[in-house]
Amino acid sequence: MKHRAVGIQRWLQVSSGLVLAGLLVEAVSIAWSHPLSFVLFVFVGTLLLGLGIVIYLASLVFALPRRRPAGATEADRAKPGGRQ
Repeated sequence: MKHRAVGIQRWLQVSSGLVLAGLLVEAVSIAWSHPLSFVLFVFVGTLLLGLGIVIYLASLVFALPRRRPAGATEADRAKPGGRQ
């Protein structure tokens, strides 16, 4: 699956960008005194925020676990100063 190959870092960047864009749209719509500002706030701002949250949660669910270096064993992880 291609989603797994991308990694969690890229998905977190996308989700944080969407959340920030949603907050920016909502801040602009609150400052704008026009009847369409409510529509902008409710539909566009909420959609961007919701999409960012869904992508964030999906990145947590579908992220691949970190690979250990070759040769690392469970005993190495238990030792203080062991390879990680």
